[in-house]
Amino acid sequence: MATDHSANFDIFARAAWSTICEPGDGFAGCLVSILGPVRALELLIAGLESNSVERSLNQVGFSLDTLPDFENGQKYLDDARARWSQRLSSQAVFRALEYIRSVGGSLLVPDEGIWANGLADLGSFAPFALWVRGRTDLLGSNLSLAIVGSRGVTEYGRRVTAELTYTASQLGAVIVSGGALGVDAVAHQTALASEPGTIAVLAGGVDRLYPSANRLLLERICSEGAVVGELPPGSAPSKWRFLQRNRLIAALGHATLVTEANWRSGALSTARHALALNRTVGAVPGPIYSPKSAGCNQLIEAGQASLVSGTAGLRDLLPLSGAFEVDQPIAGLGAIETRVLDAIGFGHESLEIICREAGLTRNEAKFGLAQLELAGLVERRGSDWRQVQTNL
Repeated sequence: MATDHSANFDIFARAAWSTICEPGDGFAGCLVSILGPVRALELLIAGLESNSVERSLNQVGFSLDTLPDFENGQKYLDDARARWSQRLSSQAVFRALEYIRSVGGSLLVPDEGIWANGLADLGSFAPFALWVRGRTDLLGSNLSLAIVGSRGVTEYGRRVTAELTYTASQLGAVIVSGGALGVDAVAHQTALASEPGTIAVLAGGVDRLYPSANRLLLERICSEGAVVGELPPGSAPSKWRFLQRNRLIAALGHATLVTEANWRSGALSTARHALALNRTVGAVPGPIYSPKSAGCNQLIEAGQASLVSGTAGLRDLLPLSGAFEVDQPIAGLGAIETRVLDAIGFGHESLEIICREAGLTRNEAKFGLAQLELAGLVERRGSDWRQVQTNL
């Protein structure tokens, strides 16, 4: 029984720290990792007095002058006291825990059941807990790929993102992205139609399905994949939180792929986090005159990312073992065209049915139909589409 109480205290304390601190607060992470979340919280409640903190650190072989990564521990402690004390509220923690229970979600913490091992690589900057709506098993996947890029995706970026996401899913990778417009949305949508699934990492609470334009997509991910946040429910996304969110995307992926990004894209932040964590990074090249591909081309040119243009590049990017075959029924067709063709089958199908059967948006299905029509593989009859008889 004592063990159960201890675990409950630990979980509550970690939930409290996720409420008190901004993402990436390394000093809080340092104290929690050394003293434990419960003792560190007790010290904060008691006023975080220097003498009390020093005594607790001495008991486990540390001092304020010997904290890893924080040479002037006393200064950090003084600043932390001012930051953290104004957010010290048990009611805020109870509200967050009640919400996550009410939606059938989960609070994941290290050393208690499922936890993403890759997060440990963040050290003191790892999240205290993860608030999750959806499939927690995806966090423990043995193979995952972070796919990121610009919000203002072009048709080229949309197509390569869909094709490479589909291929990575076929290779067995869980797809991790940020739930944003553009490349993120394409990656999530494509992964939802395949196994093993997808994880959307939010910059705010898991009750803030942001952006609102992706609300239906994020609700679907809550049902079929996993929506994850390190901040408690009720937390609003902000610029700083988006930047910190990127470190989680990088840590949750065994590798990171940038499919289309300009030179100021936030996706490059994710790539830099991945490099700092010694993860492999890949990028899809684009036209040298396209500003939308400038970030990807820059990563490749600087030797910070390997060039990925198809299945071979993905195989090199991912830590695969054994042989894998990717289903491509007709040579020369991409993932979207293949899925559209499969959805049509040998009958006559409307655009709505094609979207539903293929798991694509209307724009993606229209794109696939246009490519298939140009290739002479489908034709339109009224409002329906059908395959053209070929020798393929």
